[in-house]
Amino acid sequence: MCSATPPAQVDLSDSTTRPPSGTGTVAPRHSTRAFPQTAVILAAGLGSRLFPATKQPKPLVEVLGLSLAERVLCAFVEDLGVRRIVVVLGHEAETIEAHFTEVARRRGAAIDFVRARNWHLGNGASALSAKGRVSTPFYLAMADHLFDPDMARRLAAEPPREGEVCLAVDGATADIFDIDDVTRVRQANGLIEEIGKRLEAWNAADTGLFLCTEGLFEGLERSAAKGCHGLSDGIRELAAKGQVRAVDVTGHRWLDVDTPEVLRHAEDWLSSAETGKASDGPVSRHLNRPISRRLTRYAVRTPLTPNQISLLSWGLSVLAAALFILGGYPALALGGLIAQIASIIDGCDGEVARLKRLQSDFGGWFDAVLDRYADAFLLFGLLGHSYAASGDPATLFIGFAAITGSFMSSYTADKYDGLMAKRMAERRPFRLGRDVRVFMIFLGAVLNLPMATLLVIAVVMNLDVIRRILVCRKGA
Repeated sequence: MCSATPPAQVDLSDSTTRPPSGTGTVAPRHSTRAFPQTAVILAAGLGSRLFPATKQPKPLVEVLGLSLAERVLCAFVEDLGVRRIVVVLGHEAETIEAHFTEVARRRGAAIDFVRARNWHLGNGASALSAKGRVSTPFYLAMADHLFDPDMARRLAAEPPREGEVCLAVDGATADIFDIDDVTRVRQANGLIEEIGKRLEAWNAADTGLFLCTEGLFEGLERSAAKGCHGLSDGIRELAAKGQVRAVDVTGHRWLDVDTPEVLRHAEDWLSSAETGKASDGPVSRHLNRPISRRLTRYAVRTPLTPNQISLLSWGLSVLAAALFILGGYPALALGGLIAQIASIIDGCDGEVARLKRLQSDFGGWFDAVLDRYADAFLLFGLLGHSYAASGDPATLFIGFAAITGSFMSSYTADKYDGLMAKRMAERRPFRLGRDVRVFMIFLGAVLNLPMATLLVIAVVMNLDVIRRILVCRKGA
């Protein structure tokens, strides 16, 4: 039984390899055992179901600021430390090669290209064109698949023996988004017994992520000799001889982006999965983050960088402080509103960085520096407004205490969060941070209670610092 096209002779004579265009490799973000050093990405297909909506080759389709091609390449290079990427081309080969080349240049990846003349016969014919171009074991994935890198780590932890192929399978079949299009798998005792889209008896889904030896090409050649050119056809040949092991990755997220509906779901998935932080305070978690996520979905489609968003947030805080000093309730209330907007936007820089894979140590440090300056401007502005209105010298003392508590809260946050992460791995630590502080400023300004706001911030922030000292001392 074939899953692809009618019989035809596979001709690999037109396959070519391009020299590496990368400038080096990127160290994996997670330190684990050694991983395979090569990955093959199949980017040869038509993508006919997605093209009417996107009007571009599928690997170039963007999902929240990055193309599918860039997302899968980043997963291998930046998350898993793969040193060499082999991209199989077919449809729109020149366009897709140019895009991958540019992505590899920016990401520091070594990349080769193989052009498969018979890509139109099926993805098995495309995969077969990589024979002789890879070292084993090697990962195999599709350019239109999003996957949790931990799935690849699971494969690497159970590598195939000589002649074998390992396939990551998902046993939670009821949770699959596009279940009508999924490639079905029947597995037993850790081995794949059967695979195909029309299986009636099945208990897992093919996630599209493989860890392969040269045995893959032997299976593909046997199926091609029978006129069957799908990747599943080659896997079926190997499965018949007990050479395909199932690696259970149930619980990890993956998605085959084949239709406009799945593309929209992919955006929802990435938006929810990539934009939160464990250290989010209560205001960030319940107010700021739901709004910033919506803003970020637009921001990732613009040329704005995370650092530029950080500067925008800081600039709004400076404007809010200037309005506080200007005096009068309208300026005070407007300044409070702008301060809260700045706090919401301040969450977008990290969200954009994570979604567009632009995280950097400098970016995190730069954002923290701007936040401290923003806090100083806001509190000094509120102090200036209160002192101008009352003339009471006590205002200066309360303002100083508020500013000191604010800065000490920020200074102690990192070590406190680090300790709590070790001691409370399963639940969020109680934390009063910048999100709470700015929200207090917003409420105090809108309610025309600037002096009371400074007093509350002074008491709450300093008490929280004392609480952290006691908690950390107890845990030392």
